[in-house]
Amino acid sequence: MAFKYATVLVKNPKTKLREVRARAVSDKVGIRQLMKDITAETTLTSTDVKACIESFQRQVVRNLQNGDAVNLGDLGTIYPTLRSDAATKEDSFNPAMIRGVMVRFRPAHTLKGEINAELSYTKTATKKAQAAANKAATEAQNAALRAQAEEADDGE
Repeated sequence: MAFKYATVLVKNPKTKLREVRARAVSDKVGIRQLMKDITAETTLTSTDVKACIESFQRQVVRNLQNGDAVNLGDLGTIYPTLRSDAATKEDSFNPAMIRGVMVRFRPAHTLKGEINAELSYTKTATKKAQAAANKAATEAQNAALRAQAEEADDGE
């Protein structure tokens, strides 16, 4: 599999110099695509896969709401953390100072190893550059169509 990346110019905070670095360029894979892929390589139907994924999501949320970490085996661990305001003394802290729960993910070492195993890299444009190129192509196509329409009007 080829991992897509683009090069970008970034400022090094230590040296204050600008450097070219690689950045991942990724597409989003939706739940429907995951369901199709799982269905294709198992004996489960898409309905079975959908039910399993939805149940899995509810169970993860329920456990996180209880403040529990959820170990996902060879994937890693998803766990909750809290954001809160600070208090100067233990007895002056109250639950109203808690601003919310954040969800974190810690990948397992096996996941990191599997991702990096036999990986190749393919250079591509950044999403921003791709969008600009698509816009320019659309504008060029529209200009060509307008020119054709004007020629047709002149010919009448």
